[in-house]
Amino acid sequence: MLTMLLFMFAVGAAMASVDTTCGLNVLGSLESTKVSKFKYALVYIVTCTLGGAATGLAVGGINYVLKLTPAGLYQNYVIVVLLVVFLVLELIQKTGILPSGNFIVPSEWIKAAGYRSAALWGLILGLGFITLQVGVLYHAYIVVSLFAAPWWLSLVAGATFGMVRGTVFSLPLIRTIVYRMLKRRVYSFTLLTAVRLAVSMLLIMGAIICIIS
Repeated sequence: MLTMLLFMFAVGAAMASVDTTCGLNVLGSLESTKVSKFKYALVYIVTCTLGGAATGLAVGGINYVLKLTPAGLYQNYVIVVLLVVFLVLELIQKTGILPSGNFIVPSEWIKAAGYRSAALWGLILGLGFITLQVGVLYHAYIVVSLFAAPWWLSLVAGATFGMVRGTVFSLPLIRTIVYRMLKRRVYSFTLLTAVRLAVSMLLIMGAIICIIS
């Protein structure tokens, strides 16, 4: 069950990250790059996957240690409590208090979108924790990754997060959909943000029900 939740949150967090300034900048750089768009996207996806795998490996190490402590015996309780906290924060729009990176992509990377910037960008965004994370799905992914067994699943999930994050930013169809969703509003939110919030809360509630049932 935790394996299913781990990959569900990893993929969800990667897709939700398009609703960030960094995500939109990546989309814009792909449109303006002077080099081959295919090669640019490939470099970005590969390095994003490597960045995600690096974070996954680090989390997997912590996972291994936690299994040797009493925390491993109460993992379901810990996960449920934290998921409830995440759900409440999402509902009251206070997710900004959660730990998150604040790295801002230099404007030069956008203006001169070449292979080097694609590699740097991919690695940084793949790592995940360096840049700002919108909502709670990334934090939910990390929490579940800390307890999923065996530890190497954290590595695989991290690589999956990076690969999906790189891919969703690189597909022309995704870019078209994102731009259209940004032009429509649902109350005070863009359609993109409204969909992200709805999916996020549904995933969190579903995970809580799965664990306690």
